[in-house]
Amino acid sequence: MRNCLVLVLFLFSLQAQAIDTSIELDRSWGLLIGDRLTATVELPVPVTELDSHSLPQHEKRYGPWLYLHDSELQGKTLTLHFQLINVPAENREVATPELELRTQDGEFITVPSAPMQIGSFMEQSAEGEGMPSVIPRGDMRLLASDQTTLVWQLWTTLALLLLSSVIWLFWHFGLRPRQRLPFATAMFELNKMRLLGRKDPDAASRSLHHAFNRCAGRVVINSELDKLWQLCPWLEPLQADIESFYRASAAHYFSPSATEQKGFEELLKLAKACRERERLA
Repeated sequence: MRNCLVLVLFLFSLQAQAIDTSIELDRSWGLLIGDRLTATVELPVPVTELDSHSLPQHEKRYGPWLYLHDSELQGKTLTLHFQLINVPAENREVATPELELRTQDGEFITVPSAPMQIGSFMEQSAEGEGMPSVIPRGDMRLLASDQTTLVWQLWTTLALLLLSSVIWLFWHFGLRPRQRLPFATAMFELNKMRLLGRKDPDAASRSLHHAFNRCAGRVVINSELDKLWQLCPWLEPLQADIESFYRASAAHYFSPSATEQKGFEELLKLAKACRERERLA
């Protein structure tokens, strides 16, 4: 009998708290996505008696429709600031979340949900006309566009790209050689040989000889390299490599037992080194 009495008193206290707890919305209709919504909850106890851990969490999504930004506590009033973050395809009635708070004494307070009407981005069609229940708004329809200007701009860009490529190729491979410095010309010729797969050491050696002759303003031979250092002092740091090149060239072209010429890669390496010195001269 005593247990039944305790149970009746407990249920009565819960009913009394539910009756004393109310929620009111600042607006419950005409809501669209992005709208802010303020819910005012009147509590049966002062907010100072609530367990702070049971309060709704800020910056959190509640259900599929609402997001709680923040809340305010004052007296017996709890103010919740929601934002509508989703809408259905059709106008629909939904409700705020039902919350359960707890006092510091361990008693529970249920905050009821409040109904509200939320709208859609879609425009409702007239009933009875055999049309779908929703149709897209006029400003959401993709309109046909004239692509003539776009096509003209595309072809113009392609033509300019092609013309620029042709001019660059003619300039790089045909129109500039006479304006190049001696070792720039040698590097151009050696790179062209490598690109075409014709790594001919004899042709590469001749290109280097032409470069040295142009730098000195005369034909340079192995026994007169001192004049090369006098006329082109910027080549002196490569003296050992250049002398080795001339000795190998003399032995290859002028010795009775023609020795093997330096390899193409060695000649390319020497040409690169001379070209670097030429740039700094």
